[in-house]
Amino acid sequence: MDIKSLVPGHTKTNLSRSDKAKKKSASSDASSAAAESDDSVSLTGAASKIGALVAQMKAAPVVDPDRVSPVKEKMDKGEYDIDYERVANKMLDFESSYYGY
Repeated sequence: MDIKSLVPGHTKTNLSRSDKAKKKSASSDASSAAAESDDSVSLTGAASKIGALVAQMKAAPVVDPDRVSPVKEKMDKGEYDIDYERVANKMLDFESSYYGY
């Protein structure tokens, strides 16, 4: 069963072996011509700055130990108090800024 005719937008083509060889030869000629060209890429000043910032962010630690260690100490001692009202307000602020209401 020929399933090519079942795919929408697909046209049935009948290529002979010589046609297939010609297509393959043409595509290899195009790829070799692309490999021989002297293309170059240059970045703008803004793109270079963005690249430097991305590299700087990747080098930065994921967690700030100066902020984490005091909280961890309080949690280990059982002295960490959660301000539920503040947490709820922060969640509402996030939702309103995210959804725009």
